[in-house]
Amino acid sequence: MNSLSPAATGFRLVLRRPAIAVGEVAWRWSFAAAGWILAVMFLFEYMDSLPVTALDRILLRTGQPILIGRVIHRIFQGSAFRFTEAGILLALALSLAWIVLASLGRAATVDSIVEELDLRPPSRKGMLRSLFALNFLRAAVSLAALAGAIGSILIASSFWASTRVPVADATRFLFLAWFLVWFAWSVLNWLLSTAAVFAAAEGIRAFPGIALVVRMLQQRPGPMLATGTMFGAAHFGVFLFAGGAAFSVLAVAARLHSGAVLFLGFTVAAIYCLIADFIYTGRAAAYVAITRGDELLERVRAEGMPTAPMEASIDKDELILSDVPLPAG
Repeated sequence: MNSLSPAATGFRLVLRRPAIAVGEVAWRWSFAAAGWILAVMFLFEYMDSLPVTALDRILLRTGQPILIGRVIHRIFQGSAFRFTEAGILLALALSLAWIVLASLGRAATVDSIVEELDLRPPSRKGMLRSLFALNFLRAAVSLAALAGAIGSILIASSFWASTRVPVADATRFLFLAWFLVWFAWSVLNWLLSTAAVFAAAEGIRAFPGIALVVRMLQQRPGPMLATGTMFGAAHFGVFLFAGGAAFSVLAVAARLHSGAVLFLGFTVAAIYCLIADFIYTGRAAAYVAITRGDELLERVRAEGMPTAPMEASIDKDELILSDVPLPAG
């Protein structure tokens, strides 16, 4: 990989074959749409199950905060367990669906990348099981991070209640705990997502895929760090641009209709997600170029060799190339 840049290979592949990135977008957006639809339906069904009498409606229309608070407390009383139980079931179902869909989508994307780079197809024996295991670990790490974030709130609250430290110190402690949880989740999520690409590209199992990522970090730290840095910088630049566009929409929100503001906000979010998915696809192609670098370099060298030696195309009898000086005229 001395003469090939994995990051440049990833960018070129996305620009040359955008259909691969579109496939990545398709499975990601399909899951996101299904998740939002199920979440909205869940909220509507939960709200529909709450008992609201005619007297409650009359008290809600009085505009008295005390009466409204008592009515709301009575309506939601006893429904916390039902809401929690249904929410857990929905989260488990969505997690299972994401594991299956992400595994199939990652296998299809990496197969398309390998085919586009004209590399030897990986062994598909046990590939899906490896991807299922890695994505299951990613879901478990995300669940652990969520539990850690909630636990940080409880620990900070207990720390403040027991020591009576200033609220600012307790808040700093909370944000520090959140940062540590986020950092641990980011590292583990990157490791497992990269291992999924390596496992699909090499046709190996889950834990050997994780070991391959660690070995590549030791043997080829330059390409690995350069790839992560370049695509991370591209993603951060797109995020800044989307954030600026969102703030611009909010700045003119008072002059626009609420429907127009929602449409513009949704458009900005959709464009950001679209470009981010293209960047993810390019990064996956770059990691494939790293793990299959020797094979890719041999293919490029074989395609770049001339069909005849350079000396054979030179006419040594040509006077302009001859070592014999021309006679004076």
